[in-house]
Amino acid sequence: MKQPALFWTSIAAVALSACSEPSATSGAEDTELMESKTTPVVAPISEAEIIDAGLAVGEKLPLEASFVDRNGSSSFAKLLADGPALIVFTRSVEWCPYCQTQLKSINAIVGDLKERGYNLYGLSYDSPDKQDRFSKNQMLQYEMLSDEPSAIIDALRLRDPQYTEGRAAGVPYASVFVIDKTGTIIAKSVSGDYRKRPSNEQILALVDAI
Repeated sequence: MKQPALFWTSIAAVALSACSEPSATSGAEDTELMESKTTPVVAPISEAEIIDAGLAVGEKLPLEASFVDRNGSSSFAKLLADGPALIVFTRSVEWCPYCQTQLKSINAIVGDLKERGYNLYGLSYDSPDKQDRFSKNQMLQYEMLSDEPSAIIDALRLRDPQYTEGRAAGVPYASVFVIDKTGTIIAKSVSGDYRKRPSNEQILALVDAI
């Protein structure tokens, strides 16, 4: 196996779709985000914006930790029975237009990832009902996983600590984790800036570097 962790530190800039969330103290910002009709601008990411957060490459996911998928309560053990996975951790399908843009964008690489042997999933703290509405409206070709209590987010040490109250409390860092069938993390990308995250091309490049 190549060195996927080092792969990201060698990239100076990538094209990304970005995410924002309402401030814990500013209702005006929340309203502006929810009412915005403008597609978020894709922003670059620099090496300095890639952070060392979350479980490390080589560590295993908590296989029995539970979340909700389209069939009800599930776990990583059940999910990985269908094969290796690439999981995109995002903030909210409800109030984050940048996240919505990213989730719609990765729809285009479901087949590319499948050819490489990976199933694509999105994970957020939104309820299953909210995720289901978004998935149907956007005709997503991959499954969303609901982690309402942010238990998975916390278990993987991905909670963004700057939000301690309000709607954004419990959101994860914008992250991509590549997981093998045993539950071992074999590549990842975690952004320190919620507005920056890998483009489709960079996600595929991350997988190809394994």
